Amino acid sequence: MIFGLWLMGLTALAQAGLPPVVFNGQPVTEQGLDIRPYSQFFPDSSSNPDRSLAWVRKQHFYRFKPGLRYRWDVSTDWSRQQVWLRFSITNTHPTDSVRLYAHAGVHADITLYELSRTVPANISRAGFLWRWNSHPLGPLALPVIVPPRTTHHYYIRVVNFVRTFDEFKISLFTRQDFKLWNASWVQIAVYLFGAMAMMLGCFLLMGTYTFYQYFLNQDRAFLYYALYASTAFVWVVKMMNSRFGLGLISAPYSLLNHPNLPSLSFSIGIFYALFLLKILDLPARQPKFTRLIRGLVWVLVGQQALSFVQAFGGWLFASNFYYLFQDVPNILTGALLIVATARSRSPLKPYLLTGGLALYLITFFPLHGFFRFYGLTPVEETFIYYPPFFMSVGMVIDLFCFALALAYRSRLVEVERNQMQTRHARDLEIQLVQRSQEIQEQSRLLEAQHIRQLETEFEQKLADTEMTALRAQMNPHFIFNCLNSIKLYTLQNDADKASDYLTKFSRLIRLVLENSRSELVPLQSELEALQLYIELEAMRFKQKVQFSIHVAPRIDQRFLCIPPLLLQPYVENAIWHGLMHKSEGGTVSVEVSQPEDSLLHIEITDDGVGRERAAELKSKSAGKHKSFGMQVTADRIRMINQLYNIQTQTQIVDMMDSFGEPCGTRVILEIPV
Repeated sequence: MIFGLWLMGLTALAQAGLPPVVFNGQPVTEQGLDIRPYSQFFPDSSSNPDRSLAWVRKQHFYRFKPGLRYRWDVSTDWSRQQVWLRFSITNTHPTDSVRLYAHAGVHADITLYELSRTVPANISRAGFLWRWNSHPLGPLALPVIVPPRTTHHYYIRVVNFVRTFDEFKISLFTRQDFKLWNASWVQIAVYLFGAMAMMLGCFLLMGTYTFYQYFLNQDRAFLYYALYASTAFVWVVKMMNSRFGLGLISAPYSLLNHPNLPSLSFSIGIFYALFLLKILDLPARQPKFTRLIRGLVWVLVGQQALSFVQAFGGWLFASNFYYLFQDVPNILTGALLIVATARSRSPLKPYLLTGGLALYLITFFPLHGFFRFYGLTPVEETFIYYPPFFMSVGMVIDLFCFALALAYRSRLVEVERNQMQTRHARDLEIQLVQRSQEIQEQSRLLEAQHIRQLETEFEQKLADTEMTALRAQMNPHFIFNCLNSIKLYTLQNDADKASDYLTKFSRLIRLVLENSRSELVPLQSELEALQLYIELEAMRFKQKVQFSIHVAPRIDQRFLCIPPLLLQPYVENAIWHGLMHKSEGGTVSVEVSQPEDSLLHIEITDDGVGRERAAELKSKSAGKHKSFGMQVTADRIRMINQLYNIQTQTQIVDMMDSFGEPCGTRVILEIPV
C-alpha cells in the first residue's frame, strides 16, 4: 500500500554522526522524552513488508528538523505506508537497568527490533491492529530494556493501511509517565467518547423505532431507514472500538480492529440510496437518475463484499490507491441523490435535501485527514482529527431530517386519508340520496308496471273471451252455409251428390270443431279444412269453382302453427263476391311460402270481377249472402295481434289486366310464427 512521507525541511545526514540517548540508570521524567532529535527515519517507498534489517541498515536515514511536525502525505506516491525509525540508548550506570516504553504514535502496525551482537530480534509489537494484546499499558507501548553499561540500537517499523491521521513522532516514557500520559489522553478523549456515545444512542433509538414502524406499516421506506440507522450504529461501535480500545475484538480477528475492515460505509451508502429512491419514488419520476444510482449501488454492494473478504482474509491489494479512493462511488452516489432530490417536486424535498447536504458537507469537512490545523487545544484535536466524529454528526442530522420527512409524509398520508374519507362520506351521501330517489322511482315504476300488468291480464282475458265468442260465431257460419248446400242437393233429388256432400261435410265439421277449441292449429290441419270447404263449394256451384293449394317444400306443415279458420273467410269472399258474378266461374289459388324463419307468407288469388265490379252488380246471390266471416276474421286478426303482441298484416290488392280492366283480387297475409 502506497504512501510516501511529506518532509518539511528534510535534511540528509550521515548515519555515523547520530548520537545515542544517554541515561545514567533509570531516569525520572514528568511528561516523557521526545527523542526525535536523537532519531532518524527512512521512508520505504518500495512497500515490501518482508524487508530484512540488513537491507534497511544500508539505506540512508534522515534526521527530524527541530520545531517541525511531520505527517503522512498522499501526494508524492501511492506506495505502502511503511517507515523505518532508528535510535540508540546508552545506559552508563554500573548496576541499574533502564526500563522505558517507546511510543511512536497511533498507527496500524508498529514493530520494535533490537540489534544485538548476533541476530536482530523482534522484541515487541504494537498498534491498533494489536489491541487484543495483554500488555498492561495498552497496545501503543513498546517496552525497551537497556542493561547497565551497555548501548542498544533499535529499529522501529511503522506500517499504516488505507489512511493515517496521527503525526509522525517518537517518545520514551517511564512506566509511571506512560500511565500519566495515557490517563491525560483518556481525560482529553472522554469528551469525544461522550459525544460518540450520545450519537450511538441516537442511532439505536432511531433504528429501533423505525423497525417497529415497518412492522406496523410494512412500508419499505421505514425498513431502509431502519437499516441505515442500524448500520450507522454498528459502524460507530466499530469506530469507537478502534479509537478507544474497547477490546471488543478477540485475538484471532485482530484485523477487525482496523477502522476500515470491514468498511461499513458502503452499506450505509446502499441503504441511504434505497431510502431516497423509495421515499421520492425516483424510479417512476426520474428514471435516468435511477439507473445511474442503481449502478453505483451495485458497485457499493461489490465493495462491501470485498471489504468483508479482506476483514477475514487480509489485505488484497499491495497498492494503497484503491483504499484511498474506495469512497468515490459513495461520494458520487450521494451527489447524484442530492441532485435528484433538488430536482424532485416532492413535498418532502426540504427535509431530504437539508439532511443530504448536512451529511456530505459535515462528513467531508476535515477532508479525511489530508490537511492539518495548527494552534488547536488537545481536546479540539481529538475532534478535528477524528473524521468518524464528523461523519457521525452528519448521519445524526441526516437521520433526524429523514425522520422529519417520514413524519411529514405520514401526516400527508393522514390528511389525504381524511380527505378521502370526507369525499367518500360525501359521495356516500350523494349516492344515498340518488339511491333513495332510484328506489322511489323504481317503486313508482313497479307500481305502474303492476297496474299495466293487471290491465294487460284483464285485456288478455277479455281478448280470450272475444276470441272464444268469435270462434263460436264461426262454427254456426260454416254450418249455415253447408246446410244450404245440402238443402239444394236434396231439393234437386241428387242422392249421390248429397251423400258425397254429406261425407265431406261431416269431415269438415269434425275439423272445424277440433280446430275451434285451440288457439293455434298446425298448418296442415288448417289447409285440410280449407280444401274440404272449397270442394264443397265447387260441388254446390256445378264445378264453376276451380282451386289450387301450393305449399313451399321447405315448410313443415305438421309443426308450423297458425290461428284456426283464418284463411277460409278470404276464400269464401273470393268465391261469393268474385267468381259467382262470372257465368263461367273461375279459379281460386292459395300460395304458402316462408321467406324468413319467423314469417309465413300466404297469398289468396282469384280471377273474379274484382271488388269494385262486385259492389256495382249487387247480384241477387250476393245480396242474399252477407259475409259474416270477413268481419269476424278482421276482428280475430286484431285480437290475435293484441293477445300475442305480434303484427299480422293483411293486404288486399285489386288486379288489372293489360287494358286496365279489373281481373281479380289478391289477399296477402303475413303471419309471424
